[in-house]
Amino acid sequence: MARCGDAVSLTLNGTKFAIPKDTEPVVIDGGLKITETQEYGDGTGDSYMSYVLPKITGLRVKVPASLEDAWQNACSTPDIPIILETISRTYELTGSIIGGEAEISTTRNMTNEFEVHCTDGTGIRKS
Repeated sequence: MARCGDAVSLTLNGTKFAIPKDTEPVVIDGGLKITETQEYGDGTGDSYMSYVLPKITGLRVKVPASLEDAWQNACSTPDIPIILETISRTYELTGSIIGGEAEISTTRNMTNEFEVHCTDGTGIRKS
């Protein structure tokens, strides 16, 4: 896992959304990882590997009234282009928004926390 630092914006399917200053996205590169072990009574164990999907967690964005339709569209469309811009790096992937209901605070126009998962098998590109 690699921490992103200060997040600036999240572009979903071509629409740029501002990210609140206190948001801490986490980039998970994915790939083959040990995801489970089987322990035995003699003190030994076996490790089991699985493919972990690349993803970015801990995201929140501001959704002003002018972008509500774009937000709803991004939440219901699979395999969209996604770009997370931070002060030090940019992360690009093709994926989907995961997080259940697309909730937006009525007082601050902020979403609840969500994550994006890479769905095309190419991983997260960093620049």
